[in-house]
Amino acid sequence: MATRTATLHRTLRPGHVIFFGVGSILGAGIYTLIGKVAGEAGNLTWLAFLIASFTAFLTAFSYAELSAALPRSGGEYVYAQKAFGQRAGTVVGLLIALNGIISAATVSLGFAGYFTELIDLPRLPVALCIIGLLLLVNIRGIQASSTVNIALTCIEILGLVVVGIAASPHVGEVDLLALPGSGPDALFFAAALSFFAYMGFEDIVKLAEETRAPERDIPRALFISNGIVLVIYVALAVLVVSAMPWRQLADEPAPLAAIVEGRWGRTGLLVVGIAALFSTSNTLLSNLLGSSRVLSFMGRELGAMRGLSRLSARKTPVVALVLIAAVACGIALIGDIAVVARIATVSIFLTFMLVNLAAITLRFRQPDLRRPYRMPLHVGRLPVIPVLALLFTALLLGFTVAALVGGA
Repeated sequence: MATRTATLHRTLRPGHVIFFGVGSILGAGIYTLIGKVAGEAGNLTWLAFLIASFTAFLTAFSYAELSAALPRSGGEYVYAQKAFGQRAGTVVGLLIALNGIISAATVSLGFAGYFTELIDLPRLPVALCIIGLLLLVNIRGIQASSTVNIALTCIEILGLVVVGIAASPHVGEVDLLALPGSGPDALFFAAALSFFAYMGFEDIVKLAEETRAPERDIPRALFISNGIVLVIYVALAVLVVSAMPWRQLADEPAPLAAIVEGRWGRTGLLVVGIAALFSTSNTLLSNLLGSSRVLSFMGRELGAMRGLSRLSARKTPVVALVLIAAVACGIALIGDIAVVARIATVSIFLTFMLVNLAAITLRFRQPDLRRPYRMPLHVGRLPVIPVLALLFTALLLGFTVAALVGGA
């Protein structure tokens, strides 16, 4: 296979980028985590998702400003490098790539769990096979990845619509403002846990070198995709806790499938189970794509990683993709979904905090930097939104660490 270090190919239109963003966020998290979130937040599950969504939305402003000013596939690596120097940029780049790899391993196990419920096969081989299959899709090129992403996103949204229809007759049957029995702290533990369901929107910035007008389309895609997911998640949380008692939801291994099965039997269960397979596949596709773009960009700038910058004849970072898939397969062999998911959440919180700090720092260090998108609200040179994002992210990080340490 002919390889070379070259630039990526600009083929993506606004719709492609928005679909990629929605598909990246609407992944495995909502299908697997909503029951556990309900176990913490009770009937206020919708508010837990709203808090997590609000936190993600605040950070999206920093991503929008930075991605428009520095439209590079390296994403967070570039932002930290410009704000804090090469060493900090390298650390952040490796952190975000590792997060994508850990998330890919987690989601592959989630896919295998759903798949083996439908077809009796060993779990680990299925997890490894789905990583290999989506590696091949990514190697085919960004256009192929985008086409698959659009198809998978439509199917996973259809699955959530089916859940909503099944649950809708029960709306109004529960008190949606009732505090969980363990008090307000439980709401924030739930919000911190539900944040895993929002991971993925940051991968949009990795498409900057493959988008036709990144200065305009990347910020738009960040806000539009986050807005779409916010509405879907909050509405779905209201419907789910209305249709099934939250204590029962917490005990269900597949809560959305259980709600549909309760109304339409095995046929409904099969529909949602298949949608969950497509959803987890889409998240895994995005994990591989986003992490490979970061490592490929770093390879173009760092001599020690130069081999990762090599592109195939189809303009894909094939060496980085193969490395990421291999490491993800190794992590998947551990098999403990809960632990790796929490670690992935910690790493993304840390990354978001660094991105917000980079946006603030560059306002002072490079005030004349061309910013096609400039976030609103500031006091002098200090932008207010990243400060709020830092506070909310630190709060949820604290509850995540407390859950890890305390075994909650």
